[in-house]
Amino acid sequence: MNKGVIRRVGIGLLGLAMTLTLVACNRAPADPDTIVLAAWASPPGEALALDNAIAAFTAATGIKVKKEVITDKYMDVMRSRFASRNTPDVFYLDSHEAPFLIKSGVLSAFEGPQALTDEADFYPKFLDPFRGEDGRIYGAPKDYSSLALYINTDLLKKAGFKPADVPADMPGLMVFARTLQSRLDTLKMKGVGALIYEKDLARHLSAIETYGQPVIRPDGDVDLAHNAGAQAYLQAFVEGRKAEAVFSPKDDLGADSPTAAFGAGKTVLAMEGNWILGSLRDDYPTLKFISREMPTVNGRPQTMAFVVGWAVSRYGKNVAGGFKFAQHMSSTGMKAWATESGTLPTRRSVQAQMDEGGADPKLAAHVAGAPYATVWSRGTSLPVLNTNFGNQFLAAMNGSISVAEALTRVERASNREIERQR
Repeated sequence: MNKGVIRRVGIGLLGLAMTLTLVACNRAPADPDTIVLAAWASPPGEALALDNAIAAFTAATGIKVKKEVITDKYMDVMRSRFASRNTPDVFYLDSHEAPFLIKSGVLSAFEGPQALTDEADFYPKFLDPFRGEDGRIYGAPKDYSSLALYINTDLLKKAGFKPADVPADMPGLMVFARTLQSRLDTLKMKGVGALIYEKDLARHLSAIETYGQPVIRPDGDVDLAHNAGAQAYLQAFVEGRKAEAVFSPKDDLGADSPTAAFGAGKTVLAMEGNWILGSLRDDYPTLKFISREMPTVNGRPQTMAFVVGWAVSRYGKNVAGGFKFAQHMSSTGMKAWATESGTLPTRRSVQAQMDEGGADPKLAAHVAGAPYATVWSRGTSLPVLNTNFGNQFLAAMNGSISVAEALTRVERASNREIERQR
């Protein structure tokens, strides 16, 4: 699942309509034997996997699928389509975007004849973001990505270390990054950083919440300014960058993305999602690397899970057909999809089948994190918090303000905006 870029979610469902940038954008006429499926743009391998999945579904059911690919600002386009009641029948829906659409009442529930089969087979946390306040399910989890620690073993060896030397806890890793950077500098490995970071809350939520304090309270308000554990965790990144051992891929290393920074040998360590594997293999075939579970924080295992589901619109022209496709892809079609696309299946039984067939060892760390992962979804307040967090944490990383001041600003700005939207 190539969701390395976390998509920003706007709050107003009926806001200004955005320009539609679609492939095959003309809607099919109402036809019980045709459905319209909307998806975001994907790398070639994943796009081909979707085409093959569509072909298999059509062969099994006789229902044709008209695919619409939204190439930019996916959720802005989807919101404009819901506002005009011109929606696809079935579409991709990220877990962090699901709560707002569910609350808006624009999705159809998976219940009765359209209910998910063997619901208990899904990783429980992966269903939660798609469950409404009424207890009903409004999305079928189709796949997920999680974070893991990637290690360039060649660079690590040149610096005089082996993978066993890399600490398995976050405080230890941050100390090791400085030691590693000192060795890299001594060896005059110019332009190579020890560790790269990303500013988005999506990379840090699981670590922050290991301290026992949810970032969003049950009433929807942000609660972050007085989280001492979160301050200490984030402060380590600030100090690491100040010591020139922790780097921004783009601003410090001149790379277009974390994948490019790691693949081109500009960093030894990267905390990244399994979405980078396809690019690393295709674009950097000689790269030697391993992946392992994310470092523990506060003595607890932690990682993020970015879950994507199939959602069915209330306003589709063939809602019944949309449900048939979602049910197929979240059951009998899941193994083929996961195998061909390189994504991770949301059903435990499918993962077990894939393990029996010889799973990719590079994915082992990602799969191991699924049972304890923090899903990127925290109700309708999360998009507001995410935007404010990214802006203020970046200011702290640049030394403009302290971490404590950054979190205070995040909380105040987020809660003001959340209150305005109530």
